[in-house]
Amino acid sequence: MIRISLFISGLLFGLASIAAADNFRCPNGEIVSTGDRQSIVAMKCDPPTYKNSRTESEAGYRGATILVSVEEWTYNEGPHRLVHILTFRNGLLDSVQTAGFGK
Repeated sequence: MIRISLFISGLLFGLASIAAADNFRCPNGEIVSTGDRQSIVAMKCDPPTYKNSRTESEAGYRGATILVSVEEWTYNEGPHRLVHILTFRNGLLDSVQTAGFGK
């Protein structure tokens, strides 16, 4: 009984750690995950449909302002596929969002 409980606990812990990362299947079939470098994503995926760059400021230690480079890559593969937006913060893939069906 203890072994079963430990097994189930370990399985749930493992699934929780997997769920923490967002994955994206590139149009060419490669898979990238949050935490990947922008250069790795560029090598694995086809070029995005649209790119947007900006700089954001965040509060840092003792009131200091930290500038963060943010770049969003949009993949629009047409009306029968979902649009995906990949957000990079300081060169690392931070999030993958779905924005409905494309055009």
